[in-house]
Amino acid sequence: MPDAYVIQISGRTAGIVARDGRDVSFNFFAASHLFNAMEGQSFADPLAAERAARYLAKHGSLPRRGDHHPPEAGTIEA
Repeated sequence: MPDAYVIQISGRTAGIVARDGRDVSFNFFAASHLFNAMEGQSFADPLAAERAARYLAKHGSLPRRGDHHPPEAGTIEA
């Protein structure tokens, strides 16, 4: 499994996620100010980061804990 992935939303680069060398999580680094709210957050895997980025792009904020309506998944480009 690669150590970094590019996250693209609607053809725009939202950021990258890179594996944290200390554990198995992936840290997000924003490539656009629209995704600054995700900067430095840890995710279990790249798909989880992409779901959060899609939600942020659609709703203008990140999902709250306990939100039972996860955003639809898309593709991750390596």
